[in-house]
Amino acid sequence: MWTRALLKDNAKRALRSSYWRAFGVCFVLALLGVSVGSGVNLQAAYSAAGSAGGSGDVWTGNNVPEATVRSVLAGVPGFVWAFLGGAVFIGAVLTLCWNIFMTAPLQVGMCRYFMENRQSAAPFATVWTVFRTPYLNVVKVQLLVTLKVMLGMVLFIVPGVYWAFCYRMVPYLLAENPYLTPGRAMELSRQMMEGEKWRSYVLNLSFIGWYLLGSLLLGVGVLFVNPYCQATFAELYAALRAKAFALGLTDANELGGFVRYDPNP
Repeated sequence: MWTRALLKDNAKRALRSSYWRAFGVCFVLALLGVSVGSGVNLQAAYSAAGSAGGSGDVWTGNNVPEATVRSVLAGVPGFVWAFLGGAVFIGAVLTLCWNIFMTAPLQVGMCRYFMENRQSAAPFATVWTVFRTPYLNVVKVQLLVTLKVMLGMVLFIVPGVYWAFCYRMVPYLLAENPYLTPGRAMELSRQMMEGEKWRSYVLNLSFIGWYLLGSLLLGVGVLFVNPYCQATFAELYAALRAKAFALGLTDANELGGFVRYDPNP
């Protein structure tokens, strides 16, 4: 039976000699768009603050008549609107492709890095090993899980949140065995999270204080919390993996462990 204190103590021990490398991993992945937080949506808070700061209360000039605005917009040539619309569409497509083919697989690579780092200081290049064969299977599984969670969010929200916690272990499972089929990865994650979803949620909440403290320094402090957070989640997977083995849900033929291998053969 795992406890939050035990997971966090183990995470601190794993980071004792590799914190700054882990920090570098989290920092680079955050720049690439990979979510490395604890589930706390700080970006939404920043957006809300920005919206408040840009409200009409700070406008000191004269109001522009609506007729003037319409006349200005009417004077914009049609090809300009077509160009802007095309640019927005292309930008949306590129962002979608980036998230599918880069961000989602890199999340799996990050999971592998922190699982290997539990044993000894893992090389930075471990993150990129996800782009080896079977890279496309990792993309497919991550995409299907994301689509299912998004569907639940769109329909009633609650199913989406429930499924998000059910399939929380999928990136770790793919990090250990990238050949898992979508159905098997989701099934095994769901079995591992049986009876653990609420405790996992509370584990998420336990990092809020750290993130609020980090956000006081213009958000920079949050970057220093991320390695601790990810190392703790790796400990959670290790605990649930041991539970799955004990219950006979899987075995060493399916999950062979995180044996170190050369990331640049």
